[in-house]
Amino acid sequence: MNRLRLAQSKFRGTRKKAVHFILDHPEIAAFLSIDALAKNIGISTSSLSRTAVGSGYSGFPEMQKEVQEYLRQKLLPTVRMEEAIPKSGVFSFRDSLRKDIQNVEKILANIDDDQFEGAVKLLTEAKEVFVVGLGTQYPSAIYFSGVLKQIRERVTLITLESMDFLDCFSRFSPHDLLVSICLPRYGRFTVQTVKKATEKGCQVLAITDNPLSPTGRLADIVLPVEYESMSFFNSNVAVMALLNSLATGASLKNRYIARERVKNFSDMASDWDIFFNENSIQREQVKK
Repeated sequence: MNRLRLAQSKFRGTRKKAVHFILDHPEIAAFLSIDALAKNIGISTSSLSRTAVGSGYSGFPEMQKEVQEYLRQKLLPTVRMEEAIPKSGVFSFRDSLRKDIQNVEKILANIDDDQFEGAVKLLTEAKEVFVVGLGTQYPSAIYFSGVLKQIRERVTLITLESMDFLDCFSRFSPHDLLVSICLPRYGRFTVQTVKKATEKGCQVLAITDNPLSPTGRLADIVLPVEYESMSFFNSNVAVMALLNSLATGASLKNRYIARERVKNFSDMASDWDIFFNENSIQREQVKK
């Protein structure tokens, strides 16, 4: 990326615009084709190609490869940990909480009401809802699929723990919805799952960092979330806040069905004595 930084001072017009965009949005420039990237920048494909050559690259492919390597290095856990060290050298949990609050606030700024309502509509009208998320997004996927099961029928969590994902892939249809939770560093399996879903005509709701991310580009609806934390790992606070809102929206949209299902779950939990209460202790004492 040093060649691009050095080129900033010598370029003017469209070339300067292209360099600024790539430096400001490497996560976008790293994955798009030259045609798609030029369109997003607002310049011609030939201008973007000339920008790459003028910056000292053999062409666009070499420039993009360097951007990809820069992004890979930037997202390495060891690098993120070093960059997260406060200038004062003293960590404050308040700073960490403020970072998460900022991430949640960006949801309010970046997602409009129509986007959100469209996502809720997909969640409530799909014949079957599949949920996928690996790595640090896996706990969020487990949570969301578990909550959805209390609201509606036919909810399936896609995992790599068995070969069940092949059965899920075979069931994808245009009447279904795949909820994909995918943040940098993007999980290969999650991206492949989204690709397979789109091939089958399955609708996709992508919860990701950017509409132009590997899963965002394939989705019917994208709900962007921030993930930056003060350490080497992604923060899932904003993701969980968004999932809570989606589950609440879905339950209120079909509130009578959701209420009946929640009641059934509650009754079964009571019958099986799943949750702690004083009566449980008394029954155990009587058994002894």
